[in-house]
Amino acid sequence: MGGGYTPRVIIDAGLVSKVARLASLELSENERDQMSRQLTRIVEHFEALRQVEAEELGSDELAPPSPYREDVPVGRQMGGEVQKNAPEFSHGHFVVPRIVSRGE
Repeated sequence: MGGGYTPRVIIDAGLVSKVARLASLELSENERDQMSRQLTRIVEHFEALRQVEAEELGSDELAPPSPYREDVPVGRQMGGEVQKNAPEFSHGHFVVPRIVSRGE
């Protein structure tokens, strides 16, 4: 993996603005610049990790098994307390306001 040339990735304020618009976020110029710098540093960190040879990582054969529990559906209905405290509840589900418009 290591040794190859990878051009430096820079996340500029323009890209942050595009992603913020898609995510319906309003960022100030200062927040956009700060986010740009932080995301660039994150990408640089991952690029540095790509330079580590697999042999240097060792084996995961000695790792203990994860203590998974059996995934069993419980089949509970929403209780009266939950429904009573919900702002809006219909047909066994919470009703939430739409946050994405269909026009964009």
